[in-house]
Amino acid sequence: MSVMWFVMSQIFHEVKFLVFGIGSSIVISYFCLNSLTMDGLKSENRYFLLHINVIKFISYFIWLMGQIIISSLDVAKVIFSDRSAIEQKIIWFKADYDNPAARALLANSITLTPGTVTMDIYDNGIYTVHALTDSAAEGLLEGSMQRKVADVFRETIDYRVVNIQEESLEQRERERRIQLVRKKYRRSEYSIRRMTR
Repeated sequence: MSVMWFVMSQIFHEVKFLVFGIGSSIVISYFCLNSLTMDGLKSENRYFLLHINVIKFISYFIWLMGQIIISSLDVAKVIFSDRSAIEQKIIWFKADYDNPAARALLANSITLTPGTVTMDIYDNGIYTVHALTDSAAEGLLEGSMQRKVADVFRETIDYRVVNIQEESLEQRERERRIQLVRKKYRRSEYSIRRMTR
């Protein structure tokens, strides 16, 4: 902020302008800092927006550009020569990042890569992705993009391919147990109230 102030004002010789510039930069940084932090999705951690490994981010960006070019050529080949290779499918996988920026980066990277579109992300880190071809789906399900994003944000993730039918059965079982506990709690609370009357 201070560098921007000096470059824009081009006043380096008057002390009062230097003091105003530094003071303004400190005040603005103080008020803006909170809007550049986010709460963790699984923990109590707070993350700064740019809390990344810069070298790994640059190498990830270069790798992603290569993937975009390769996928573009694959999709163009399928569209112009072999339309029978279009095998649209919906795939699910879990990549439970704690940092919301990591979750957003992965979703946007998938959508930027031709042949795949992120449709939804559940709270528990399950991604729903539409893939145009089998090769696009397989490339995504191997998990290299998910692990590279985790490296950029210095995280370890529980990555796995998800069978959505099994996952929904587990979710329903969890919800049923929660309902049973709530009913039991309400009954005991009701009994306590009756006894204290």
